[in-house]
Amino acid sequence: MHVTETRVYQGPNLYAHFPVMRWTLQLGPLEDKPSDTIPGFVDALLERVPTLWEHTCSPGVRGGFVQRLRQDGGTWMGHVLEHVAIELQNLAGARVSFGKTRGSGHLGEYHVVFEYEEARVAQAAAELAMKLLHHLVPAELVPDAKLDAEFDFQSELDDLIRQAQRRALGPSTGSLVRAAEARGIPWSRLNVHSLVQFGHG
Repeated sequence: MHVTETRVYQGPNLYAHFPVMRWTLQLGPLEDKPSDTIPGFVDALLERVPTLWEHTCSPGVRGGFVQRLRQDGGTWMGHVLEHVAIELQNLAGARVSFGKTRGSGHLGEYHVVFEYEEARVAQAAAELAMKLLHHLVPAELVPDAKLDAEFDFQSELDDLIRQAQRRALGPSTGSLVRAAEARGIPWSRLNVHSLVQFGHG
């Protein structure tokens, strides 16, 4: 499983009226192995990210995503990556929930789309999500992955949270941004500090 292309949409786009990131993902051997066909995978994932129970997914109820993981053989790994990338952002303090995974038209290739607040944090969250999934499935299903025997998910999650905290907007700028969002005013961050543009002009 590997990423062939990354796109960052900063404004209204094909997928949503707010910023999203799109990974084009090639599943490789995992194309033939949805989640519930991999022994122990779902339990191991929920042990490490128990807050995935809060994801409603298409059933529209708490635990809906877990239903998708377990029922009818499960769901494909691109869909799993979408939810884990969103949840890791939530754990790092972002308020994001939108995601969508669809086939690209090529065998085993999917467009994985997820909302973000801060692009670098979202990228790091998705990379950590990918690393976690690589470690939870048998190695033969991810032959192109570089597995780290010293991988410590909780430690890397703590690092992600600290990174998100360092990149967070200051309190006054954050208040202005929330007020703009409440009024439907578009905004964009112009640098790694707290310089923000409101509107498109």
